[in-house]
Amino acid sequence: MDQTPQPLRTCDIVMKGGITSGVVYPKAISTLARRFIFKNIGGTSAGAIAAACAAAAEYRRSTTGDTHGFNALAELPRLLGEKPIGNKHTRLFLFFQPNKRTRSIFNVLTATLGCEAKAWLTFLIKTGTNYPVWTVLGTLPGLALGILSILYRAADPIAWLWPLISGLLMIAGGIVFAITRLAVDCVREIPRNNFGLCSGLSDPAKPCTHPGREALTRWLTRYLNEIAGLRPDGTPLTFGHLWGTPISDQDIECRKVNLEMMTTNLTHRRPYRLPFRDDADLRENTLFYFRADDFRHLFPESVVQWMIDHPRTHHGKEKRMDRRRRLQEKGYYPMPDPADLPVVVATRMSLSFPILLSAVPLYAIDHSRGIANEQPERCWFSDGGMCSNFPLHFFDTTLPRRPTFSMDLTEKPPGTSSAELCPEMPTSNSDGTSEHWKRFDTLTPTTINTIPSNKPAHQRLKGFFGAMIGTMQNWTDSTQSRLPGFRDRIVRVPLAHDEGGLNLNMPPERIDDLAERGMKAAELLQKHFDVPSDTGTTMTWDNHRWIRLRSYLASLEKSLNHLVAACEEPENGDRSYFEWLEDLESRSQSDDETDNEDAPSYLMNRRQLRAARKTLDHLHSIHLCWDASPAAGKAPRPRPELRPRAQI
Repeated sequence: MDQTPQPLRTCDIVMKGGITSGVVYPKAISTLARRFIFKNIGGTSAGAIAAACAAAAEYRRSTTGDTHGFNALAELPRLLGEKPIGNKHTRLFLFFQPNKRTRSIFNVLTATLGCEAKAWLTFLIKTGTNYPVWTVLGTLPGLALGILSILYRAADPIAWLWPLISGLLMIAGGIVFAITRLAVDCVREIPRNNFGLCSGLSDPAKPCTHPGREALTRWLTRYLNEIAGLRPDGTPLTFGHLWGTPISDQDIECRKVNLEMMTTNLTHRRPYRLPFRDDADLRENTLFYFRADDFRHLFPESVVQWMIDHPRTHHGKEKRMDRRRRLQEKGYYPMPDPADLPVVVATRMSLSFPILLSAVPLYAIDHSRGIANEQPERCWFSDGGMCSNFPLHFFDTTLPRRPTFSMDLTEKPPGTSSAELCPEMPTSNSDGTSEHWKRFDTLTPTTINTIPSNKPAHQRLKGFFGAMIGTMQNWTDSTQSRLPGFRDRIVRVPLAHDEGGLNLNMPPERIDDLAERGMKAAELLQKHFDVPSDTGTTMTWDNHRWIRLRSYLASLEKSLNHLVAACEEPENGDRSYFEWLEDLESRSQSDDETDNEDAPSYLMNRRQLRAARKTLDHLHSIHLCWDASPAAGKAPRPRPELRPRAQI
């Protein structure tokens, strides 16, 4: 057993999504693990895979004291870059195995990856070779015209044109027929395959048991168990394993390792945090059911059987229990309690990259259709990065007790030198406030004070739609990452245009380079936030704590200004909150019973009313104290706001 000294400090970590960009994380995690214990771990999409692996390795360290899990994680990039015997693709590419009906579409689309200049030519060639029957059928009208022109051509000056016209018609017909068939397949087969080319499992028509050629979900199920120190083919790793408790609504600070991910419910048009909440604030887990036949298309049998055998605990009336029995007879199984949810299920729900990976269907009852309705309907869960690709808000508190490291993946324009692909962090309090530019319609200027050149028209149009989608996806994360107390804890790992993302066919040396870049990013975080810091910069853990205090007081100041104005200067003849609470308190008869019906709703007893009034009095006093201080109004910029926000 590989024993190491107990790290001195705890930390949280959040990792951004990016499909194959996730190869950045394994060495970064194993490097940070030398000096930090991971308490809270979060991620989205590919970052969810890295988060799950980090949590599994930390679980092993917390239960056995060894670091074999982190050692194995450090070796993962090398394994992903290996090419199994007899295969031209790396293991990373082989994770994405299309199903029989989507194989031709997958082959066409993946062939164009990395072919910037010849993408259209490659697309046409691959479409023709993957749909040979339709290509041949498309050439028949042109071929028939050519034969007729030879048999019946007249002795006229333009007779030589007919063979040329025939040849062009054959080429055009073959292309049109093949592309039409590709389009028909996309429209018909992608929805049939849960809106994805790959389910995450091997095609049942071409099963593969070789460890080096496993599909993504089967590999991930086995791998998580291995680095967690569990039997690879045994009980799947669950959130209860990580927490060290089966109690789902326990305070996260009492959990040994807390893992959270983001997913997107397209049917409800909102994000959800995984595992689903099941506590006094949110009862989301009780909403959802799954069907075994759906899940067998997406997960190994051992995972599906575990979920069937561990339905969530029932808390409710006998009438609801009867409904649950009726639904189960129809094949709708209740989701497990959060503690019993396999980690691989949550990870797969977070990384369902649209079109590439199938979405995950769960079922819920639409109660807006009436209380008598008990027919579950499909809810489609897809990539968590649609709503939050870089969930900086995970684990955030008013004042931090431990650092929350954040790893951002940034895209550099074509032509960026290798020297500019080094991880970077702010070196002063003013760094990181400038906007990050996404030049979708112009080339990046090589010198200052020059007007940038426009890209070709088709690239500008493509870039416009890409920038539009990216802005909708990332605007929340982008604005939050500029805030003081956030930007100084983010390490940015730059990627070239042909690295990470949808570049499934990256060569082994590029995978290794990205992994080394992740290790350097971790060393930067450690250099800044380890205590005592071994750097001369002011960007340390103490500086971070101080900035968070100053920023919070500034946001509290602004919030108190609004509160005092609302209490002292109500509009439209409304009575003040102070008078309202005093009146309700005088009418209340009991310290413990909510016997006063004068409040519109959410009644309070006399003791609660008294506490509410005194709280407003104290907040008013705090406002007067802070407003009179010379520091009022001075704070790091941009200044954050305190405002109500729904829990996710």
